[in-house]
Amino acid sequence: MTIEQVGHTGRVGGLAGPLAARGRAVAVISDDTTLTYTDLALRVSARAAEYPAVASGRRMIGLVAGNTCDFLVDYLAANEAGHAILLLPPESAATRSLVDSWTPDVVAGAGEPIAASAHHTPPRHELHPDLALLLSTSGSTGSPKLVRQSRRAVLSNAAAIAEYLRIEPGDRAITTLPPHYCYGLSVIHSHLLVGASVVLNEDSVASPAFWERAGAHGVTTFAAVPHTVELLERVGLDRLDHLTRLRYLTQAGGRLAPEKVRTLAERLESRGAELVVMYGQTEATARMGYLPPHLARSRAGAIGVAIPGGAFRVDRPHDSDPEAPGELIYTGPNVMMGYARESDDLARGPELTELRTGDLARIAPDGLVEIVGRMGREAKIFGHRIDLGRVEAALAERGLDAWCVGEPDRLVVVTRQADRVRDASSGAVASSGLPASAVEVLVVDEPPRTPAGKIDQMALRELVAARDRGAPAEAAGSPGELIAHALGLDVLELDPEASFVDLGGDSLTYVVLSTRLEDRVPGLPRDWHLWPIGELDDLARVSVPAVARWWAPWRAWSRVDTSIVLRALFILAIVGSHTRAIAIIGGAHVLVALAGYSLARFRLHAADARDRARGVLRTAGRIAVPAVLWLLIVTPLTSRYHWYSPLLATNVFGPRSWWEDRWWNPWQMWFIEAVVYGLLLVAALMSVPAVSRLDLRWPLALPAAFVAAGLTVRFGLIDLGGGPQVWYSAPAVLWLFGLGWAIARCAAPGRTVATARAAWLRIACSAVALLCVPGWFGDPGREVVIVAGLLALIWVPSIRLPRPVVRVLTPLAAASLFIYLTHFLVYPPIRDAGHVWLSFAASVVVGLLVWALWERSARAVRGSAPRAARALRRG
Repeated sequence: MTIEQVGHTGRVGGLAGPLAARGRAVAVISDDTTLTYTDLALRVSARAAEYPAVASGRRMIGLVAGNTCDFLVDYLAANEAGHAILLLPPESAATRSLVDSWTPDVVAGAGEPIAASAHHTPPRHELHPDLALLLSTSGSTGSPKLVRQSRRAVLSNAAAIAEYLRIEPGDRAITTLPPHYCYGLSVIHSHLLVGASVVLNEDSVASPAFWERAGAHGVTTFAAVPHTVELLERVGLDRLDHLTRLRYLTQAGGRLAPEKVRTLAERLESRGAELVVMYGQTEATARMGYLPPHLARSRAGAIGVAIPGGAFRVDRPHDSDPEAPGELIYTGPNVMMGYARESDDLARGPELTELRTGDLARIAPDGLVEIVGRMGREAKIFGHRIDLGRVEAALAERGLDAWCVGEPDRLVVVTRQADRVRDASSGAVASSGLPASAVEVLVVDEPPRTPAGKIDQMALRELVAARDRGAPAEAAGSPGELIAHALGLDVLELDPEASFVDLGGDSLTYVVLSTRLEDRVPGLPRDWHLWPIGELDDLARVSVPAVARWWAPWRAWSRVDTSIVLRALFILAIVGSHTRAIAIIGGAHVLVALAGYSLARFRLHAADARDRARGVLRTAGRIAVPAVLWLLIVTPLTSRYHWYSPLLATNVFGPRSWWEDRWWNPWQMWFIEAVVYGLLLVAALMSVPAVSRLDLRWPLALPAAFVAAGLTVRFGLIDLGGGPQVWYSAPAVLWLFGLGWAIARCAAPGRTVATARAAWLRIACSAVALLCVPGWFGDPGREVVIVAGLLALIWVPSIRLPRPVVRVLTPLAAASLFIYLTHFLVYPPIRDAGHVWLSFAASVVVGLLVWALWERSARAVRGSAPRAARALRRG
């Protein structure tokens, strides 16, 4: 049958102007606020007044784009004020390249104050009156070529999209793409234009936070590029079922294999939603065509029909076969004014009436457009011209994810489907006409992608060239490889769906890995330890190094988990107080809370009671085994410890009074014993299925019980007899262990408690610290240190620090256990000889060396076990 277009009304309204007319309807939702259209209009109006007046000349406003309220207000305000907007990608090499190339009059986007000089400095560029928006055609490289868009083009495209998607005021879209990417921007345009709502989100669909946010706000749609669909498949398409109001899903930004289109459409249709496949280019603002959703399964390989107000035709030589493909040409009001390669081009008017897309296409008898290849992606191999796009399309029809690189003597097919190498080779031979000897297949974990999720063609060619030079296809040190190495696992046997926690990772290994992964994955998610390893590898491939903004250089610093910083600082404080080099005490009690905090973050995510108990026991072993071995070695050599010290039994057999002879020596290991006892108690509780289920259902119940039980000792309701027991015994500090556990549960909204409750729970944890620590020791200085450490853990999830500082703090945090164990025997003779700072430095260095030796030995043992198992299987 022939497909008819939706009729186009031809009406084009404004975007920022009529905001206030929509009154109290919800316009924008973020984690921090909800803005009605009236609220948004007031903010836009106030911000527009801060920009230079157009009476003194229109300015180019560079806006660093992000899915935030500040950016959205800045964007709408600059538009309302009458200026031309250059959209900049956030914190990437392209940002500085674009700013250097185009020198905007004002750079904003995050609500920063507009410099007073901007009002008095003449405009740097002459801008055509119709010019409204400038978009880079290459956000990954920062190419200076810009697409010039008029206000009419932007608004007509938004109106057409709203019309064929039938967007209504009750619809609510969640952002999944960056707004400097034209597809992401068009989602905002098309929904605000008709009075619908937008939920601002910067999390990936692979993140649980995305699904909680989308479900909590009742979203009806979101946009996907092919990479988004891949992530959806990995987390499971059943996640879509949690969005009970989902009406449709849009897909554009690159060709999705027909098989995947059918699978996704089928899943959506089964729950009453639709898949709308779309086609677009930056040069046409966003979208030019769409596939009517009822044809998503039967015509999965087509891009459909032109959007309302637009038209397609195929340009081919007059004497060619009418059925032969030709270049796809688009006409419509959303076609760009033209390109800008230098400042003078910004003053030029509209130069195009139609857009030559560069895509090879044909129009099928039913009226649907089919893309069959890409013009300009031809390779001459053995004298034959091969259209790489057509080969890729043919392979996609066979259900293969494959990308082609043409070399003078061969065609290289890059795929991640190692089990279908023969299919990839035979399909490439059949579709290219090349002999089998001229086709090679290169298997990779993932193809390189741009930040927008598209295949990075340049990086793809470099990957093939690296293979030819004998270099590995992937740079050494991917997140998966780093995690495997740290845990002593075979990288080839890693399950990409498993997380660091699933594989047995704990807080000690987390400390070391965090900094290494931050180097590989700028903007590393704070909850990376819960992400599937495959997702971390994906994130590393599409991430770009952090670039310091010239007005905020600290943005290029590493973001470090606060628990790591506290662990490093307080082990230095402990050693410093014992050596008398630093007069800061109380750090060990904060480290007890950190032990409970780490327990909740790394060991209590499994659903099975036995898995939980085993995980907690492994963490207890990571602390107890080196402590026991150390004490077994040193106890016979010194009078500082007693026979019960290697048993970690000072709590049971140690001195009970401050006046007993040498009470301090055996109690030196109180911190180790308290943490191990706490972990063993949790392991015992988690081994009971009913208790484990209780913890899953009520995540704050057990930590609250630990806090309550410990406070009976703290406030003397249970009398332990005084002496070291009241400060250093496991019962005395149990409440701190439980408080750290509760803090971890409150600090991760969306995983254990609802976001709306998280702030109140953090306030409750703060209140416990502020009410229960003062008066405990009768030493205000110590109590301030403990309270400050707890409040930092509660309220400051991470800290930005210069990378050299991070590289010092990380090994200190990782080695903290070994520094604690060894320093008691290192510092006394050096300090007593009058060398206080030398004793401090020696204690730290010895602990670091022992830690390094332990880690190397542990890796050797872990690495030999799999090899021995494989040898036994072969034998």
